[in-house]
This record gives sequence, structure tokens and C-alpha cells, in this order.
Amino acid sequence: MEIRNAEVTKKDYVSFKEMHDIFQYAGSKDCSRKAIIKDYNQYAEYAENEWIIFAVEGGEVVGYAILTPYDDMAVKIQEVYIKKDVQRNGHGRKFVYGLRDFLREEGFRRIEVFSATMETDGFWEMCNFISLNGLEEYVYVIR
Repeated sequence: MEIRNAEVTKKDYVSFKEMHDIFQYAGSKDCSRKAIIKDYNQYAEYAENEWIIFAVEGGEVVGYAILTPYDDMAVKIQEVYIKKDVQRNGHGRKFVYGLRDFLREEGFRRIEVFSATMETDGFWEMCNFISLNGLEEYVYVIR
């Protein structure tokens, strides 16, 4: 699995939008969310600032992550998505590991994420994130 920054191109936007429009929290059939990125202009803003990262397998984009950086060298993963046809094969975990390496190289010290379901709780724990006070917030300290 490789990761790369999303580019401000029509092709990358179409790839992103196809996945972003069907995003659903794992383990939940009715847990909806408001789309973070609603149009091309918002996509371009995030992509220009390198906060949309693609997961790439065999030259094909198979997932994305939307990140929000903070001044204290922490970053929040807003969404992680892996296409359904490649889920359950370790792709999500490999993607998160790649994000951790990328963020370490960029100088970040902490990754935060909100876990919406019990299934996603298990995923973040499997990726070595730790729950804060047993709540839905998970943290990984980059060393």
C-alpha cells in the first residue's frame, strides 16, 4: 500500500467524491454524517493544503483520509475510507500505518480520531490507538 497527497485535478476529485459520497461508519447501517467536503472548491482547499491523502494499491486509489492539523503538532483524522471491495484484507490498517509514518515525517506528535461505532473502536485499537477515558476519542502518540 502506498499513500499520496490528493491533487487538485478533476480525476482526483472524481475518485474522492465517489468514495466520500458513500462513506458510512463501519458497523452502522444508519449512522449518517454530514459530508465534510461538499463541493470542488472545498476539495481543492483541502487538497492544496495536503490534508486529503489517498491510499493507492496497484496504481488504483482504494481509499482516502481527511486530516485536520492543529498548532500543537497534533492532527485529527476526520475520516478514513477504504473501498468495500478491498476491505477486510488489512488495507485499512496498512493505510493508517502509512498515515502515521507520513505524519511522523511531517513533524506531528499526536494523532486523534473519533470512533463512531464499536466496530471502529476495535479497528483503532488494532492500529495501536488508545481510548481516552474509555470514550469514543482515540489517540496515537507518535514516537
